[in-house]
Amino acid sequence: MAPFRRAATWTYFLTAFTMSTLAVTMLLGMYRDRLLEQPDPYYCRALFHNGEWSPSVLNGIKKWEPKGCRMVEYSRDGILDCMSGRKIILAGDSTIRQIFFAVTKKLDSRLPETEVKDTLASNEKHKDLSFKADDIEVEFVWDPWLNSTALKNTIQKFHAGPASPTEGTVVEKDEPSIGLIILGAPGLWAARYGGDDYLDIFKRGVDDVIPYLSSSLDDSMELSVSSARYSPGPGNQIVLAPVQVPEYKNLSIGRSKTITPNRIHELNDYLAQLSPHQFSHVPWVYNQMTSDPEGFRADGLHVSDSIAAHKLDIVLNARCNAAGKARKRSFKGTCCVGEPRNLLYLLALMIWMVTTIFRSWSICFFSMKRQSSLQAELVRAGDVIASTLVFCWFCDGGSDVGKMERHYQQNDFIRISLLWLVASIFTSRKNRQIDEPLLLANEFKWNPPGYRGPGYLSRNHSDEIKGLMQGFILLYHYHYASQTLWVYKIIRLFISGYFYLSGYGHTLYLMKTENFSLRRVAVVLFRLNFLSAILPYMMGTDYSSYYFASVITFWYLVLYGMLRFFGRYNRDLRWLITKVVATAILTDWLTSTPGILEAIAKALNIIFGMSWNAQEMRFRLRLDRYVVFVGVVVAALVHNASIQRARIILPLGHTRSTHTPSSMLLLNIVCAAGIMVFLYTTQFNFYEKQRYNQIHPFVSWVPILCFVVLRNSHHVARQAYLALPAALGKISLETYVLQYHIWLGGDATARLTLGLWEGR
Repeated sequence: MAPFRRAATWTYFLTAFTMSTLAVTMLLGMYRDRLLEQPDPYYCRALFHNGEWSPSVLNGIKKWEPKGCRMVEYSRDGILDCMSGRKIILAGDSTIRQIFFAVTKKLDSRLPETEVKDTLASNEKHKDLSFKADDIEVEFVWDPWLNSTALKNTIQKFHAGPASPTEGTVVEKDEPSIGLIILGAPGLWAARYGGDDYLDIFKRGVDDVIPYLSSSLDDSMELSVSSARYSPGPGNQIVLAPVQVPEYKNLSIGRSKTITPNRIHELNDYLAQLSPHQFSHVPWVYNQMTSDPEGFRADGLHVSDSIAAHKLDIVLNARCNAAGKARKRSFKGTCCVGEPRNLLYLLALMIWMVTTIFRSWSICFFSMKRQSSLQAELVRAGDVIASTLVFCWFCDGGSDVGKMERHYQQNDFIRISLLWLVASIFTSRKNRQIDEPLLLANEFKWNPPGYRGPGYLSRNHSDEIKGLMQGFILLYHYHYASQTLWVYKIIRLFISGYFYLSGYGHTLYLMKTENFSLRRVAVVLFRLNFLSAILPYMMGTDYSSYYFASVITFWYLVLYGMLRFFGRYNRDLRWLITKVVATAILTDWLTSTPGILEAIAKALNIIFGMSWNAQEMRFRLRLDRYVVFVGVVVAALVHNASIQRARIILPLGHTRSTHTPSSMLLLNIVCAAGIMVFLYTTQFNFYEKQRYNQIHPFVSWVPILCFVVLRNSHHVARQAYLALPAALGKISLETYVLQYHIWLGGDATARLTLGLWEGR
C-alpha cells in the first residue's frame, strides 16, 4: 500500500501545483493593465497606437498587425453587416479622400480605376463627393481646414456611443443616421499655406472638434457592454486622423519648402498633448504604416492604395469588431472587443473555487485517507473539469489574454522540434513490462492461457509514439507550419499514425478480452467525446470544431461493429480479413456518397441539438479511411501469434527472439528503405496539397508499419521507452482538443499573449 499512497499523495500535490499555476496565470491576465503603465482592457489602444507589418508575406500581400490583438480586413459583406442603414462621413484633405476611395472600392469592386483618376485630375477635384451602395451612404466633405459650416452642423447633430440604427443622430425624415465620422487633422494644409501662423490655424481647426472626443473608446466599450438594449460595441464614433508624415525626399520643391519635418512634428506634438480620452480617438498607426518601403506614391505625400485600405480597416475594426463578435463566435477580430457575458463561466468558476478549497483543506489536514475513494474522486474530477472550462474561457473567450497572428519561421520550428526530440530522448526509462512478463500476463483476467503479451507494441511504446507525434503536432500548429507543404505531409502522417495505433489498441483489447459490453462502449465514447461535447456550451463553438474526437469516435464505432458482428470468428484470420475488406468497402461508400453524412448530421442536430459539419467530416474521414483497418489486421496477427507462440517475422512476447541476426538486419534494412523511399517519393513528386491528399490514404500505412518495426526490432529498444512523450501520449486526445483554446486562441488560429514581456 505504501507505493500506492505515495503515488496518490504526489498526484494530489501535482494537481494542486497545476491549479496554482493556472490561478497565477489568470491573475496576471486580469491585472495585466495594472502591471502596465497604459491600461488597454479592450485592445482599442493597441489597434490605434501600436502595430507593425507582419514579418511574413502571404500570397504576396502584407498584413498590418496591432500589438496583442487581431485585426480583420473588412470586405463588402462585413461593411454592410456593420453599417447597414447608416452613413459614413469623411472630411479633410486629399489624404482623407484616399480613404473615401478605399471605402468605395470595398463596397463596389467594379468601380473603374479611371473614374477615380479622372476625379483627381479634374479642375474640380477639391469638391465634395458621395457614394451609395445598397443602404449605406458614404460622403466626403472637402474641408482641409476643418472649419466649414456643413461639417460643424454634421458634427453637432452626431451622437457618439451605442445606438440603434434608428437613433443616435438627429436627422431629417428618411435620412440615414451617421455611424462613423473620419476627420483629417488640418496639418498639411496649415503647413503648406498657413505661413507663419500655421500652428495657430491648426490649433483652431483641431479645437473645434475636440469637444466631440470627450468619451474614450474604452468608456464607450464599457457603456455598450453594460447595456442590454443593443449589440455590444463602441457604436457611433468620431476618429481624428493625425497629420500625415510624408516621404520628404520625394516631395516637390514647392511642398518641401513649407512641409518640413519640424513643422509636421510640431503639429503632431500638439495632438499628442490631448487628454487621454481625446487621445484615444487618434489612430497614430497611420504614420507607422508608412514605414513600408512601398507605402507612398511617387509624390511622397499620398500613400499607396493598399495603405489607404489598411487605414480604413483600422477604423472599421474599432467601429464594427464587437458587433461582429457578438453575431458570430468564429469572428477572428479581437481588437476593440468587449468580453461577452457567460453564465457558465461564472458557474464553473464557483465550482472550481469550492473544489479547490475543499481539496486544499483535505491535503493540509491529510483527511483524504478518511474520505471514501468515490468522494475524493468526484471532488478531484469536478476540480479538473471546472478548472479546464474556466481556463479555456479565460484564454480564448474573454479579453484578458491577447491574441496574435501566427507566422511560420522555418528555422524556429525546426529548432524547437529538435529540442522536443532531444528532451524526449533524455527521459528514457526501463520498460517494467519487459522485466516482469507475468505482470502483463495477469493485467487482464481475460488473458488466455499462455498469452505472452503484445511484444510488437507494448502500452508504454504506444503511448510514447502517440506523445512524440502529439508534441510535433502541437508545435506544428503553434508555429503555423501548415503553410509549408513538406511539413504538412509529415504531420499528416503522424495523424494517420494515431489512427493506426487507435485501431490496433482497440482491436487487441476486444480480441483479448472479448468484452463487447455496452458499458465498455459507453466508457470509451465518454472518454473520446466528453471534452468536445462540453466545450461548445462554454465556448460557443460546435461539436465538429473539434473534428479529431468525432473522427476517432466514428472509427471506433465502425471497428466495434465489425468485430462484434460474428465475433466468434475473430480468431479465424480468413473470416476476419473478409470482414475487414467488406467493412472498408462499406465505409468507403458511406463516406463518399453525398447525402448519407448529411442525414446523420441532421439527425444529430434534431436529437441532440449538435452541430456537425458533414462536408468537413467527409474530408477528414476519407483522408485516413484505410490505415485503421491495417491496424486491425496487424493487431489480429499479433494476438494470434502471441497465443500460438508462432514464429512470425515480428518479434513477439517477452521471450528471447528466435530470429537470426541476419534476418533481423534484413528486416531493418527493408523498413528503413521503405521510409526513405516514401519520404523521397512524396516530398519530391507531389507539389500540391490536394494531389498529396489523394494518394495519402493508400500509402500512409507503409512508413507507419516500418517505423513501429524499427522501434522494437532490437531487444535493447524494447526494454526502454521515453517517459516524457509517453506521459503526453496518455492524454494526447485531450491535448489535441484543448489546444484550440489554451495552447492557441481563436479556435487554434492565433497565439495567446499576456503582453507582459513584449511591451504590450
